[in-house]
Amino acid sequence: MKFYYSNQSKNRLVVIPFCEDWELEDFQIINNYLPIDDEAYRSIYQIREFISSFGSVKKIFLNSNEYVFINIGKKEDINIETLRKYASLALGLAKSSFNSDFDVVLICKEFSIDLNDAVYSVIESLYLSDYTFEQFKSKNNRFKINSVSIISNQNIDNFRKIVDKAKIVSDSIYLARDLINSPANVVTIDYIEKIAKELAQSNSLEIKVFDNSSLLENGMNLIAAVGSGGPKPPRLIELIYNPPKFSKTVCLVGKGIVFDTGGVNLKPGNFMDDMKSDMAGAATTLAIIDSASKARLPVRIIGLIPLAENSVDANSYRTSDIIKSYKGKYVEIKNTDAEGRLILADALSYSDTKNPDVTIDFATLTGAAVVALGSKMVAGFFGDEELKKELLSAARFTNETIWELPLFEDYKEYLKSDVADLANIGNPAKEAGSIIGALFLQNFIDNKKWAHLDIAGPAYIAKDDFYFTKGATGVMIRTVLKYLENLR
Repeated sequence: MKFYYSNQSKNRLVVIPFCEDWELEDFQIINNYLPIDDEAYRSIYQIREFISSFGSVKKIFLNSNEYVFINIGKKEDINIETLRKYASLALGLAKSSFNSDFDVVLICKEFSIDLNDAVYSVIESLYLSDYTFEQFKSKNNRFKINSVSIISNQNIDNFRKIVDKAKIVSDSIYLARDLINSPANVVTIDYIEKIAKELAQSNSLEIKVFDNSSLLENGMNLIAAVGSGGPKPPRLIELIYNPPKFSKTVCLVGKGIVFDTGGVNLKPGNFMDDMKSDMAGAATTLAIIDSASKARLPVRIIGLIPLAENSVDANSYRTSDIIKSYKGKYVEIKNTDAEGRLILADALSYSDTKNPDVTIDFATLTGAAVVALGSKMVAGFFGDEELKKELLSAARFTNETIWELPLFEDYKEYLKSDVADLANIGNPAKEAGSIIGALFLQNFIDNKKWAHLDIAGPAYIAKDDFYFTKGATGVMIRTVLKYLENLR
């Protein structure tokens, strides 16, 4: 998809925003962009009550052109996210009408929105909305968009740089979505290692792989135990992006369970349907380090990806097993389906040996997060107030909602074990599942500047939601990249 920037419409299809509470004179704003007469505006104004919901449209055919007006809500509610959704709707209209080239009118000055932010967000949304997952279809039915012209009466000097940045971020999100959407017989532990090595080579990253023998030699017994029943041995991948100049080091840790049967605590069949997505944390980490290195962000990034398949065979770890962690703490296994926290525990303890300024982990950790927050919010746990503020600020810009849950001290006793230092699930088992999972992880990391992001809900969704396409979304990639971009 190619992008152009102009003050005049060029294509047959022109998509135009309007506010549902505009008065007739407000439509004159569009006169700055398009040669449409007052009669056309009057016709839209007169029927606006019939197109009064967000996203509803009115089409006008004039001088062989098709002008499509999209309702973007009330004037006072217009923000950067409105423009992202508007762009996503515009792309859908172009595809449904088989227009491979179209114009998008961008109004931002009148809404006091920064032009650079507006242009970037619209292009990013168009890229992300254009994603489809058809690698395993013998016939590709995708309609291809060739070009989009952004129409604005404001001058912009760095348009190509904005396009390039949006492309880098979107390509990395495409990578994550492809990894998460693909089945577990394709995206194996070996396959993720292969992708990591390719990224290391193309981006000049350092890479180290701990195979199963290395895991055991280094005392990473929790990762080894979880993967002991899998068809491929577990491992830990370490990727490091070293820019020439940097002031901060950030460690990203991503849960990489390539498929989760639950282990000997076997999941019911219908609970396994989307378990190919249980490596979304690993995909997120790979995507962020890929994008950051391509964009040459001045932040040193360490990516740690513990990989395992939680399967059932004679070598699988069992309930009542007691396993010594990398940190030296003994863990009693009360439930083999609480495996993600085990591989993260060893990885987080290992992250402390790297002395990062900040550690952030991503995991589809608990079903409790989905029950509590649904599919549009990430559960966030923070060991540091400054880090929390910075991440929440970045999330507000990207509109990826992080809802803070507490690291509630009183619940730590739920993890007590009669025979080990702690158990891997709480007692009672059905209370505060997401909080218990986060408290378990807190036992294995010393770095106070730590955030745990439970992405179980929005990482993999059941239907399209504007530029979040059905299936894998790549949630938190944009937010953490924005955080890294702002980091000083």
